[in-house]
Amino acid sequence: MNAGDPKSAPSSRARLVLASLALLVLCPCLGLLASGGYLWARGQAAFSRWQSLGAPPEHAADILAGDTSVVYVAAGAGKVYACAHHGKKPPAYGWSEAAYPLEVDPEIKTDQRLFDKDPKPPPGVVVDSLIVTRWFAEAAEETRYLLMQDGSVWMWRYDVGSYLALFMWIAGPLAGLALGVLAVIALWLRAGVRAHNLRRSRN
Repeated sequence: MNAGDPKSAPSSRARLVLASLALLVLCPCLGLLASGGYLWARGQAAFSRWQSLGAPPEHAADILAGDTSVVYVAAGAGKVYACAHHGKKPPAYGWSEAAYPLEVDPEIKTDQRLFDKDPKPPPGVVVDSLIVTRWFAEAAEETRYLLMQDGSVWMWRYDVGSYLALFMWIAGPLAGLALGVLAVIALWLRAGVRAHNLRRSRN
């Protein structure tokens, strides 16, 4: 049989089947790679940014205490101000006067780091800082606070969790598979339309 014989080449249907199988294998693999890339970037704190909590009503002198949802600063005349952010995004932050005893999560650790690097601080001179971590059975979170010379307080948050990692390792391949199925359907529909147009042109 000659190589140029059309019968020696795979039929168009066989090529479609091979292309479909390739898509159904490749797309979940790409989804798996995307999940791994996202989790790696998250582990490197690629999505963590310094956020301004603003400044208390009076110029702050130092950071007294805090946990992952509230920070306390000392101001003039012995006043203490608190900013309870609870993980919300600005402009939900606000400062209010607080009193002793300062309420912080008793499970907070101030002598441990979850993220071992030092993210670049916001512009300005840092007067005081505080790093707090909270460890759970399936997750951990860290919040860093900076008091700047201009009186503003900044926050940086970082967290890891086994549930999120498990979800991403499952969701990535499933999303890739769904995309592959849609691509296969589109491929077969296109092939059907082309075959139909070809038959019409021959008649």
